[in-house]
Amino acid sequence: MMDLVLRVLRDLALPALSGLVLLALPALATAGAPSVSDAWARATPPGVSVGAAYLTITGGSTNDRLVGADTDRASMVQLHTVEESGGVASMRQVDGVPIPAGKQVVLAPGGTHIMLMGLGKPLLAGETFPLQLRFENSGERVVQVTVRAAGEPGPAAPAEH
Repeated sequence: MMDLVLRVLRDLALPALSGLVLLALPALATAGAPSVSDAWARATPPGVSVGAAYLTITGGSTNDRLVGADTDRASMVQLHTVEESGGVASMRQVDGVPIPAGKQVVLAPGGTHIMLMGLGKPLLAGETFPLQLRFENSGERVVQVTVRAAGEPGPAAPAEH
């Protein structure tokens, strides 16, 4: 009788358990990955074909880098930073944004941000759109960007850690 019970357990339980493990693999792959919050953009006036997206990234258990982004709302998406030299601010493209383990990195107006170029239509206050982020080590992640009114401030920046 015990042999029968063991055979039934082997034949039924092991395939079920292996299926559960396969279902859990995507979650295990992103465990320790950076988390993203407060994704937002400002509304754009009619006829303006550029905008920017901002967000907060909290580093996971290991260092990572944001290396790119894409959205159907823009024909070109780049990572940009604003630098000041001699009292003049200038914007330039960067090839990545370091995300230190356990630290928060805020992409905000006047600093590092995600530039949206070639907008097919204006960004309208109250709408949302998907933005796919590419991380060097942890892969891709899609976040929803909320469009805020042109004069409305973004989420409060978190305290420095």
